[in-house]
Amino acid sequence: MNLRAHVLGCSALVVLCAPDAARAATDPPRAPWGGYSYAASYDAEIADPDVHRVLYEDDNVMFLEVANPPGLDVKMHGHPYPSVFARDAGAGPTTAGVAIQDDLLDPKGLFNGEGWGQGPPPKGLPFPRCTTSPPQGPHKPINKSEVPVHFYRIEFRRLDGEEIATRWKEWYPWMRESAKGVTNAARPAMDSIAAAPDNYRLLYEDGHVRLVEVGVRPGETTPRHAHLYSSVLAFNAPTAVNDAGEGAGRAPAPSVFGMKLPLCATSAAQPPHAIQNTGAAPLHYYRIEFKRVDGDDFRTSWRKWYPWMKYMQYMR
Repeated sequence: MNLRAHVLGCSALVVLCAPDAARAATDPPRAPWGGYSYAASYDAEIADPDVHRVLYEDDNVMFLEVANPPGLDVKMHGHPYPSVFARDAGAGPTTAGVAIQDDLLDPKGLFNGEGWGQGPPPKGLPFPRCTTSPPQGPHKPINKSEVPVHFYRIEFRRLDGEEIATRWKEWYPWMRESAKGVTNAARPAMDSIAAAPDNYRLLYEDGHVRLVEVGVRPGETTPRHAHLYSSVLAFNAPTAVNDAGEGAGRAPAPSVFGMKLPLCATSAAQPPHAIQNTGAAPLHYYRIEFKRVDGDDFRTSWRKWYPWMKYMQYMR
C-alpha cells in the first residue's frame, strides 16, 4: 500500500485499517486502457475526490467508494481503466439503481458507458450485485432521486489476461513468499484471512466492507476456510475454478472493444471448503466483502451509516 492509501485508509472516517501498510510511498504510473485519451485532470479521484474516495491503491488496482447524494454538483470526471462495481443497495439492474442524468463531455466519444455487463445477486438474496465496465469517459452524473447513489468500484490498472501464467511472480511478488508467522488471532478461526493467510491477503477494511486479494499458486491446495460475508468477486484474469459457491450470480465482460475481461461474480457467505489449483497458472482475483449489506434499509439509514454524505454539498 502506498503512503496515499495508508493515510486515507486510516482516517477518522474509517473504523479499521489493513495491517499490510509497509510499502513504498510512490504513486503508480498512469496507463489508461484501450486508447482512452482524456487528460489525467479528469480522473475521478482527481476531479472529484469527495465523490470518489480512494480507500486503497497499489500498482495493480484502485479501490474507490462512490457517493453521490441527491442534488450534488458532481464535477465532470472519467475513469481511464476497466472496472468492476460492487453494489449492496439500490433498485433495478443498473449500477446506480436510481434516476441519474448523465451529462457527457464528449457525446460522440467511444467511452460513454456502453456495453456494461450486469451480474445478478446470489440465488435467494437481493444483494450484492456487480457490474463490469470498460473505461468511462468524462461525465457529470446528476442524482434526481431522494437517496444517495452509493457503491464500490475496483479499477484495474492492467488486465492480466493469459499473461498471468508467465508474469505472476513479477506482478504479484507476495505470492512468491509464504505468510508463515502471520497471525490473525482476532479473526474467527475459519475466516479466510486467518485460516489461509498464504492465499487471502487483507488490503482494506472498515465497518462496512473489506477488500481481500486472493492468490492460489499452480499445483496448490488451500487450507480449509470459510467466507463469512456476501461478496463480489472481481477478475482481471481467466479462472476455471469456482470460488463463488453455488447459486452465484455472474456478469460477462463488457460487450465492447472485444473485451474478455474483467469478469465478476456475486457470492453468498460460504461454509468451509478448500480450493485446488491444478492448472499451470495461478488463480488471482479480488473479493469485495460486505460485512453489512445495506439493502432496502439504505433509504432510511444512510444518514446514520454515512453521516459525511449529509455535508458533501457544503464542501463545494
